[in-house]
Amino acid sequence: MSGTSVKPYYHTSTDLFQWHQYQGAATNDCAAFCVAVVGNAFLNNQQFDGHTVAREMEKPVCVRSPVPHITIRKFRNWATLPWGISGYLQSKHIPARLRWRGSTEDLLRNIKENRFTIVIIGEPFRREGLRFQGWAHAKVLYGFEPNGPEPQRGFYFVDPGYPREWSRPSHPRGVFVQDEAEFRQQWGNMLRPYVEIGA
Repeated sequence: MSGTSVKPYYHTSTDLFQWHQYQGAATNDCAAFCVAVVGNAFLNNQQFDGHTVAREMEKPVCVRSPVPHITIRKFRNWATLPWGISGYLQSKHIPARLRWRGSTEDLLRNIKENRFTIVIIGEPFRREGLRFQGWAHAKVLYGFEPNGPEPQRGFYFVDPGYPREWSRPSHPRGVFVQDEAEFRQQWGNMLRPYVEIGA
């Protein structure tokens, strides 16, 4: 991290960006890489590799609650189901809970309490003509900046979708900002899901 990097006004006390991992181009493994980021940060140890997590999440597993059944966490080389994120973390003895219809107040509270949070945004019904172009993306919440010039305002994320060197020079390496209005819209499209770690 550059010595001149500026953190947002609200940010987790843990420097989550130090655990950033890039998922690589043309993959659908963002959620698995988010799991690796928060898992390593929670344990303060480089234990999880995003590529390995993705392949493990693609294996069907038997869960006991509410009744024993086989479940899918991630489709092979494709999307991760929201409960697959919390379920995988729980299987590694890391407390995690999936929540729906969150609010920005929930996210700000988690930032202030240093509770790691994975959010899912997207445009699931997007089309270009007759072609389906829907998408979803998971990333790790790091902070929020309510003030300052427009490029600095908004929510800050440790985003596995970009190499860490693509961060703006003024931001910690591995941290990327999204405009608050755009984030609210894309998060709302997915029914505002988020996974709390340590919950």
